[in-house]
Amino acid sequence: MIIELIHTRYRSTWRDWLLRGDEATFSFPLAAPTAQTIARHSDAIGQWLQDWRSWAKAHPAARLRNAQRRTIVGAQEIFTHLDIATINDLVALDHDLADHWRRANARWARLSALPGGVDAERLRPDLPQIVDMDDADFKILLDAVIWFTENPRSGLIIRQVPVLGMHTKWLARNRRHVLACLNITPKPNASAEQPDEELEQSDLDPLGLKALPVHIDVILADPSERALAGGLRHVNAPLPQIDALPIRPETVLIVENKESAYLIPDRPRTVIVHSLGNHLNVLDQIGWLDDARQLYWGDLDRAGFTLLSRARTRLPHLASVLMNPATLAEHQALAVKDETRADPPDPNLTDIETAALTALSTEHGKYMRLEQERIPSPYVLDQLRRAMDGDRSNEPN
Repeated sequence: MIIELIHTRYRSTWRDWLLRGDEATFSFPLAAPTAQTIARHSDAIGQWLQDWRSWAKAHPAARLRNAQRRTIVGAQEIFTHLDIATINDLVALDHDLADHWRRANARWARLSALPGGVDAERLRPDLPQIVDMDDADFKILLDAVIWFTENPRSGLIIRQVPVLGMHTKWLARNRRHVLACLNITPKPNASAEQPDEELEQSDLDPLGLKALPVHIDVILADPSERALAGGLRHVNAPLPQIDALPIRPETVLIVENKESAYLIPDRPRTVIVHSLGNHLNVLDQIGWLDDARQLYWGDLDRAGFTLLSRARTRLPHLASVLMNPATLAEHQALAVKDETRADPPDPNLTDIETAALTALSTEHGKYMRLEQERIPSPYVLDQLRRAMDGDRSNEPN
């Protein structure tokens, strides 16, 4: 019990001790027995006293504070508090705390020595993660902060930054800590919904870096429109070039995965946009989407409905295809366990989509997923044809 109290005190206050250099003394109550308890349970109290004496002998940095209780059998010495004189004495009582405190001090010393200094209060929220970093990541953090301090407006892409061990995924995971060490507060418009491996230009601006242009994959399913793009059916190009394509489709189908998009045959005045991942912010930046009927087909899983909702936030008239309870029920035998993390969807799913999302949950709080590729292609092509021919049963109101 006393170690739990010490852990609780340490977890709540260690950053104050570290950042302010505060010294502190500590006192923990021992739930001392009352005189009545001593009289009724003298043997147990005797053992309790002996246990504390043995514990104190094994931990000489701690001191037992005693007092006298008047009982019907006479005065009885008891222990009321455990007193500890210093922070170092406190953490010495537990190996894990001692190791954490040593590492925290060593890392704070190195952070404090960074060029330009650090703002202790700005860094405070990040300290638990920084102290818990492995040694390799902490070294990359220090090297990155030094490099960005010396090169605040490099205009490089991430892979060009000459910091050993720093790559796109590392910076995506640790960008917040880098900014904290640089005393930079992220801009409010920096993307908050991107997964760990995604960084957009707004995320990189505070570091003076340049993002690679977002490339969009489209399939020009209409042979006549392909002729306007040099005969290419599959096009992968930066967003501005995709926006500039001389096409005016009547139907645009947005498909989550490449393999599923490749199933779709030629069809007049139809374009398929696929494999956007989390780059759904591009959807309202493609001009030829505006006048087209917009459809979306994604995986039947929690992440699929989150992506659908985010796409619909960009395109309010977006209708889903094959993302309904009937499709799930007919092919449920092909579903697998869904053990991935998923953010909640934006509040714009239709009733049918919400019912399908609810149906993904199983007993004991588990979930399943039905990936696009698992659904038999004859069923898929029939349902897509119906939707593109004008079935509007699942369009948002």
